[in-house]
Amino acid sequence: MIYAYDILVNLNEDLIDFYDWKSTDELTHIRRVPLFKVNDKTYFDLLYKRVRIDEDVMLIIKEKTQVFTSKSLETITYAASFTNGLNACLITFDSKGFTHKKSKYLVNEELEITELACKMRETIINYNIINNTIHLNNMTRYERSKLKIILEELDKIKDDNKKIDYLYYEWFGKEESNNKYIELIKSLKEAYTPKHNEFLEILNLLTLQK
Repeated sequence: MIYAYDILVNLNEDLIDFYDWKSTDELTHIRRVPLFKVNDKTYFDLLYKRVRIDEDVMLIIKEKTQVFTSKSLETITYAASFTNGLNACLITFDSKGFTHKKSKYLVNEELEITELACKMRETIINYNIINNTIHLNNMTRYERSKLKIILEELDKIKDDNKKIDYLYYEWFGKEESNNKYIELIKSLKEAYTPKHNEFLEILNLLTLQK
């Protein structure tokens, strides 16, 4: 079996890109983890969908992942690292084979794994897709926290038509709409841009007005 060695991961149910890691996050120092090279579809499904791996895969990876602790080594029962030759990730599975927690790698560690993958053959990983919904984070945690504030402040004034009309025009540059509040919420959630920061400043000024 091929392993990836000595890597840091930030395991969460919601995947967090390495650039969004915080100093307060609980990072896990992996001593070793089984490494599989898979095709692009398998990599994408494992990373972004809810899947269940077959029992034969679970038997192969069972108790093979070791973690450094302050005193000794501990074992993660079901975990594996996957790469498509361009990217790499680590995924843990529960006792029934469902994807549980996931982590991207730091850039230098991902590069080491993808270089190793050049000499590896692809492995067929048998799995079933349980939920076909693709979970992609299009915002950093900082951006999501800012958006949360915006939505909360908007909710406070949602019945104030004059303020909503003004905010709608500031955001869209037009006045016509069937439901300005709903359209604002939908558009704000699509992706975070510098315009959100300007919008929040205007919103703060409006909510201060009696």
